[in-house]
Amino acid sequence: MADEKPTSWWATLPGLLTAAAAVITAVTGLLLGLGQLGVFDGGRPAATAGSSPAAGASQPGVQPQPSGTMTGAGESAGWTVALPAERKYRSADVEYEILGARVRPDVAGKVALTFTVRCTNHGRYDVNFWDSTFRLNAGGINHSPDSGLNDLVAGDASKSGDVRFTVPADTRDALLRIKFAQGEATAQLSISPP
Repeated sequence: MADEKPTSWWATLPGLLTAAAAVITAVTGLLLGLGQLGVFDGGRPAATAGSSPAAGASQPGVQPQPSGTMTGAGESAGWTVALPAERKYRSADVEYEILGARVRPDVAGKVALTFTVRCTNHGRYDVNFWDSTFRLNAGGINHSPDSGLNDLVAGDASKSGDVRFTVPADTRDALLRIKFAQGEATAQLSISPP
């Protein structure tokens, strides 16, 4: 009995199931990542053309889309946020639309600027809808969001969420940056205190 050699974990059913699960997880992650990079788009152009190039597109491949009939300002506690006329930005299969913005006083000397954004996934594979896509340039400094937005948008679907930045209370002009795999779009806005 002392001469028996223990069997390898590969020879057991739980070991085989664990190995199969690891391979499936790795392949799924690889396919999702490649899908977001547009590898499976089969020669389609990187961006759809909007009605005309506008100030919102800062790099090739990202086009603002017509915004429809939305108003130009968001208001909270007497503060107002003037948003650009063009509020839809699309690159490849991903489109972001700024639905509104609001400002409220935060900690001493700061305000919380919150954008309500809709992410539309025109593709087949899930895409990330998260804070990492957005930056706000205020006073020459890029601020990252502190809203904790981290969601997935399924193929051929839309989701809305809030993206919040905490910026100095004396901020009057800012530039919302939306980062795509194929470039970046920008939206100029102005903030007015009560």
